[in-house]
Amino acid sequence: MATEKHQFTDVQKAMGITHQEFYAKLPLLLDDIPYHQVKDGIHFQLNHKNVEIMLGSEKNRELGPSIKLPVTCVTLRFFDCSTEEVNGFIEHFNRTFLKGGG
Repeated sequence: MATEKHQFTDVQKAMGITHQEFYAKLPLLLDDIPYHQVKDGIHFQLNHKNVEIMLGSEKNRELGPSIKLPVTCVTLRFFDCSTEEVNGFIEHFNRTFLKGGG
């Protein structure tokens, strides 16, 4: 029996978000793309190719005695996607989760 081989590309990020903040932004990130939520992430298709976004455990980064910021390691895994597809989605992902200050 032949098994189908898939090539994948992993992109890892340490992000200043909580799981709750990630899931709240999904409508902006995916627009109308249907997704399946799993224990610590989501699965969906981009141009008919599989993508997974997995969330690591939530941690805190301490910047001082009274300043703590959330940090979550996020892994984006693209199966059989071209470099252009991966880069285009990562650019959109970064814009979606961009936090501005003022």
